[in-house]
Amino acid sequence: MSIVDLASTQHEWLEATVAGAETSVRMYPLHVDLQRGTRTVLVEYPAGWSRPGAGTQPAGEELVPVSGAFAMSSERVVPGQVMVTTPRALRSATSAEDVTRAVVFYTGPGGGWEDGDAQTSGSVSVVEIGAAGEEARVVREAVDGLVGHLELRSGLPEDGLEDDAEIIWLDAQRYAFVPRGGIPPEVEGPVLLRILPRS
Repeated sequence: MSIVDLASTQHEWLEATVAGAETSVRMYPLHVDLQRGTRTVLVEYPAGWSRPGAGTQPAGEELVPVSGAFAMSSERVVPGQVMVTTPRALRSATSAEDVTRAVVFYTGPGGGWEDGDAQTSGSVSVVEIGAAGEEARVVREAVDGLVGHLELRSGLPEDGLEDDAEIIWLDAQRYAFVPRGGIPPEVEGPVLLRILPRS
């Protein structure tokens, strides 16, 4: 189990081209689960990055900004929020205002971009993460096309988690995957968890 510093300047980035965009982005893989069909990537968009066209793709994704601001399909997301995109949502007028880093939880296959709105069946929305309280709070319920659900917690149990989970420490800007029963790293502050169902 390792903790990733999401703000680090020392990552071994991969350059990647996003369908429909002229400028590449940088990606740093965080976790892949072939059985569940999920993958998680730290993405860095350069300032002024954009994809002006519109289209759909088969994967769903949840974008959690660490810094900067990201816009797509008339929605704008900043730290403290999550952009939730279900499969085949229409993705249009996509851009990053400044250098923007985000943890992106993907569900489903990569690629498969199709220009236009003929295949549109999903949606794009922005959800507030909110402030952590004493009890766990669901940020995003289980929905078709996205694996698991998102929870906000003020801290983690010292004796381990009941399910596999991907964890973002919001204030500390750290990430880790913790398997069911694993002892979470000792990092202070509120956490956003992607709770993964047992397979």
